[in-house]
Amino acid sequence: MPLSHLQQSAKAKICLPHPYLTSYYLLPTDKIFNQSQLFQFCKGDDHPDGQTPESDFHNDLLYFTEPQPVSVKDGPKDSDNTAWARAQRSPLCAVTWEATEPPTLSQVWLVLYGIFSTREIESFRLRLHGPDRETVSQTLKQSCVAIDHPKPIHSSSTENQQTSDDLLVLRSAFWQGCGSPFGGRPAWTPEWDDIAVPYLDHTVTLADKVYKRHPRRAPKPAPGSIVYSRYIPFLDEHFSLVALDYQKDEHLQLFHKWQNDPRVAKGWKETGSLEHHRNYLRNLHEDPHVLTVLGRFNDTPFSYFEIFWAKEDPIGVHYDAQDFDRGRHTLVGDANFRGPHRVMAWWPSIIHYTFLSDHRTEQVIGEPVSSNDKVHSYDYTFGLHQDQLIDLPHKRASLVKCSRERFFQLCPFNQGRIKLAGTGLHFQSKL
Repeated sequence: MPLSHLQQSAKAKICLPHPYLTSYYLLPTDKIFNQSQLFQFCKGDDHPDGQTPESDFHNDLLYFTEPQPVSVKDGPKDSDNTAWARAQRSPLCAVTWEATEPPTLSQVWLVLYGIFSTREIESFRLRLHGPDRETVSQTLKQSCVAIDHPKPIHSSSTENQQTSDDLLVLRSAFWQGCGSPFGGRPAWTPEWDDIAVPYLDHTVTLADKVYKRHPRRAPKPAPGSIVYSRYIPFLDEHFSLVALDYQKDEHLQLFHKWQNDPRVAKGWKETGSLEHHRNYLRNLHEDPHVLTVLGRFNDTPFSYFEIFWAKEDPIGVHYDAQDFDRGRHTLVGDANFRGPHRVMAWWPSIIHYTFLSDHRTEQVIGEPVSSNDKVHSYDYTFGLHQDQLIDLPHKRASLVKCSRERFFQLCPFNQGRIKLAGTGLHFQSKL
């Protein structure tokens, strides 16, 4: 089918993360299953800068229904909040295939990816129809992206029959990398080191005449490598994080230009010569507790981040920092990429990467100036909360925190409007 026809007929578009960037279009078909229209993903053109995936994500014989909400009269009463009742109130999606062989994990993952990238649903029920569906079901459960439908506490034969083959697909598990077609590597971390095994070995370092005991940190990603990538459907753009290379003139010049911008300097106070900024970045490159990255939309760098381990950072003395807590400092250098619609894409992505890069990280923290309501509004939007006020040598700050459980409970990736941590409260803000 010509690409122009795909684009015109599609209900949605999704793209694989780096290094593939392949696009897929959600198209309605003329097929009906249990009185519901079936859809399928059709492959678009390969991206000129992308790689060919090792396995096929596209399957011409795989179809699915849109997740159908449960009507009030057909679902359990709101007063029943058992695991079974919550699952029953989740939308229902049927996946069926006409081939004699079952679909691969990659092909089913693409369906899950399309649903969770375009819909704000915490979970959905999945019914599989086709040859060898038990194998597909077992694969999804073993990958931890889905579980068996919970059983009712006061079970009846009718209720058990209705849900006996259903799976419950979990958004929180999906965005943490479960069900990934790349094995143990979450789909959004192209440079994931699957050779290294997470281990715990403590060491002691000396900083500012103070000894600090903390875990020995793994080597940082190679400078210039893409460490995170996510397609943003509402922008039709890719957001990515690139490990900064201070020896690369393009990266150094960007940092130098941004730090000398009066708007940026007001907050960072890091103006200086090119050599000053080269030394600044060199020192961070040699510091195991800080990772410097550039944020990009498609191929255009627009921001700079410092992702640090809190235990051995100066912030670590102001609270009971855990071994794998991480924080981040943010700089939006290109004013063309300011505004809420951009913030809604990159702010949750940097937190997402921070949790994905080490699964032992249970908490992300920050320390914005206590009077910066603009930053607070966005922090609150994506699940952080103010824990306490702290006095640093250069500012009074709010110590803000977000637990892994809280962030992936919210999965704040597709919010149409800025709102307070999953509630109906809204902010009017601009960045």
